[in-house]
Amino acid sequence: SSPFELVAFGGLGLFAAVGSQGFMRVLALGEALFRRPWLQPPWRSAFGGLLAGALVAVLPEVAGNGYEPLNAILNGSFALKFTLILLLGKALATTASVSSGNPGGIFTPTLLMGGGFGFVYAAALSALGLNLGPAGGYALVGMAAATAATTHAPMMAAVMVFELSGDYAVALPLVLATAIATFTSRRLRPDSIYTAELRQRGVAWQLTLDGRRAE
Repeated sequence: SSPFELVAFGGLGLFAAVGSQGFMRVLALGEALFRRPWLQPPWRSAFGGLLAGALVAVLPEVAGNGYEPLNAILNGSFALKFTLILLLGKALATTASVSSGNPGGIFTPTLLMGGGFGFVYAAALSALGLNLGPAGGYALVGMAAATAATTHAPMMAAVMVFELSGDYAVALPLVLATAIATFTSRRLRPDSIYTAELRQRGVAWQLTLDGRRAE
């Protein structure tokens, strides 16, 4: 409803990039800790499952792929304090599960993290007296921005979330936020969350204008 909203959504792209980089670094730290020589399978998986289970016992919302709490964030059903706790709990539970080698993924947790980032960002704007749209809209764009920041694929993230919403009004905020999130994330860390894993395993390349070039 206002051009100033685009400025706010651009700021969300920056905020989501920083938050996503924090999430990626927590995952990397978890992988380093679980790869210690004294923690070998099957104890590695057992320890990771124990940590994840303890978090689920305290905060059941961190279990599963995160779709239910994500819907609650989009609908504004969670308070700000609980959303912050949920973001921390989901980051730790995902790290404990994935880094220890247990089955699971990071794509849907990233969506939940992004939705939480958007909700927190909207709450911060509201606290500053800036009423620039509903929190659900920022949570929706935050999902795309966090996905773009972790995968370095802005158009994929923008199109995916646009298809979820089906709202043409959100198209420009999505493209703007994902572009800024990707640009910022690449400056903070050249590798995406997937290429960083490949580089750690000895498979790496450099993305240039001419295409991918092996390193």
